[in-house]
Amino acid sequence: MKRILICMLCALLLTGCTDVRTRRSPDVLALDTAEPTRAAMHATQNDEIISAGVMHPLLFREALENAAGAEISPGHLSLLMVSGNPAPVLPELLQSQEIAPTCKVLYVPDGACTLLESGNAPETGQLDAAVSTGMLPLRTADLIYGDLCGGSGVSAVPAWLHERLTLMLLDADGVQSALSENACRGLALLGGRFETFSFDADGAPCTVRSVSLRISAAVAHDQLCISVCGSVRAETAHRPAAELLLSEMVSSALTETAQAAGADLLFLYEAACKSRLPGIRSCSQSQWRSMLMTAAYQTDLRVTA
Repeated sequence: MKRILICMLCALLLTGCTDVRTRRSPDVLALDTAEPTRAAMHATQNDEIISAGVMHPLLFREALENAAGAEISPGHLSLLMVSGNPAPVLPELLQSQEIAPTCKVLYVPDGACTLLESGNAPETGQLDAAVSTGMLPLRTADLIYGDLCGGSGVSAVPAWLHERLTLMLLDADGVQSALSENACRGLALLGGRFETFSFDADGAPCTVRSVSLRISAAVAHDQLCISVCGSVRAETAHRPAAELLLSEMVSSALTETAQAAGADLLFLYEAACKSRLPGIRSCSQSQWRSMLMTAAYQTDLRVTA
């Protein structure tokens, strides 16, 4: 009996070793969704780039397996780079469990595969650093998908534009417009997921220590009004300048997303529901988007020591 068990154990171990040797685990996947459709990945085992033409973005695994001569296991995928229109691709990849909900997404206007193959693609650590320093808000696949399916049908996706990280607005028709640095920082401030948030205020450094902001909705003169009020605790030698800059960041976040494009990235619909605005729960995505684009926005932000 012992001999049989030992033989079975050896067989299992040998089988496991064979699987590991023939498996490729990508940490970065690139998809060109426009014609010609292509897929490329960075394999962590031997630091190589594998690429292939695909009939459809959802068939990337089979195409890359044929190109690599090995099984593809995307369980460790941390970054998805997409060219073309990400809107129809993300839901399919999530629903088929080809990517995890927490996978980071990066939009590249053209040639995501070429960018990865050339070695010039930004690393996942660059996105992580942008989020931790408050340059960008946290935007993962599940959050982007949630915006597209709910709210006003508009989301914001991190993008690599002119060799820098930014955010671009996305709806069912594709990627629309890029946000300013102020708007990106304002969304990061309102999201509160940063570790450090520093900037220059009238020539002096300013570091945000904590944020206590509240978003509310009301109706005045038959117009939807969205307001952001609260306080930001920060270390700075020029409090008025810091307060002005932080207010500009928050205002830009609201005007460039909700007012300009009807994008609900800050749970504005939930704020409106809590305020019991008449008819708000029965409005459609397009109606809510129109309401946001015609709403009034104001901020009341105080900086405290």
